[in-house]
Amino acid sequence: MFTLCAAACVAVAGCGGSTASPASSNPRTLLSDAKAVLDRSPSVHFVLTSAGATGSGTIITGGSGDIARPDTMQGQFTVEQSGFSASIGILAKGAQFYAKLPFSSRYTATNPATYGVGNPAQLISPTSGLSSLLLVISQPRLGPTTRIGSEVVDQVEGTVPGSAVPVLPDANRSVPVAVTAAIVPSSHQLRRITLQGPFTSAAQSTYTVVLSNYGEAVHVTLPGG
Repeated sequence: MFTLCAAACVAVAGCGGSTASPASSNPRTLLSDAKAVLDRSPSVHFVLTSAGATGSGTIITGGSGDIARPDTMQGQFTVEQSGFSASIGILAKGAQFYAKLPFSSRYTATNPATYGVGNPAQLISPTSGLSSLLLVISQPRLGPTTRIGSEVVDQVEGTVPGSAVPVLPDANRSVPVAVTAAIVPSSHQLRRITLQGPFTSAAQSTYTVVLSNYGEAVHVTLPGG
């Protein structure tokens, strides 16, 4: 009887012990798997939100859009300047960046820095986009599981160099940025990444990017294309 019980305990990794797989309990494995999945995806949809993003000049406070590899993006950003908020239409491909201002019927070539950001088409670059942050998180640790919509996700917490954060503004790139990566354990998709640091002149501001619709078709036509 004892022999049968002992064998059963071994089979389930110990009586009363955790049944979590090694991958799901290893933060670096979670991060590495999430990077690989995002880097393989030909496209992704993103939604950007912020909290505490205030300061002088033009501040990006939100946005959404679709990005396709290698460097194409369409969507919109919400920017704030001198207390006024506006939604700006965005098209980008490679080094080309176009914006459509409120009340305008056409896109005009411009510099993304005008709106307080880098080139948003680089968000899914394997070397300089969001996925690149996953491998430079210092001392990653497992946070509490949480729910995003209908999905239960694992969370990995840590810090990244301010200089490594892509696209978003950073008023003090020498200061580390706190990061929380939420990963779907079944698909290894990075579902959400939250960054907190001195992005604007405010002491602390938070930007959150939610990723979905991995691999869906994205068609972007630039002006004159």
